[in-house]
Amino acid sequence: MNSNERMPFQKLKFFLLHVWRLAIPFWKFRDAGRGSVEQRIANYRYNRQQRNVLPFYMWKWVGIAICMMQLMRVLSDVMIGMPAHSSNYLYAALFCMSAGIGFAFACIVLMLLMASYLYLSYVER
Repeated sequence: MNSNERMPFQKLKFFLLHVWRLAIPFWKFRDAGRGSVEQRIANYRYNRQQRNVLPFYMWKWVGIAICMMQLMRVLSDVMIGMPAHSSNYLYAALFCMSAGIGFAFACIVLMLLMASYLYLSYVER
């Protein structure tokens, strides 16, 4: 594979990395569980200073969860109006289940962000 053929894969890789960084803020934080005692204390202090970005990401994930829930509601309404043996019903059911899984994932990420923010705000070490 020459370098011209690898170019689209590199662009896709950088695009996915950019999307990941827009969605999840944990790349901005340091690991406070490893290293010497001084390094862990310094990393924890750094993380406490960075915690102010977490509410922005929490609101982002609230919006994603609301969109997934509304998509699930719309698809379930579509499923009510069509016969159960049609192929469109199967597609609507699969998309509805996917939206439900996306909603559950968004809720889990939201709870993780909220727990991280509360921990960094109220636990002093």
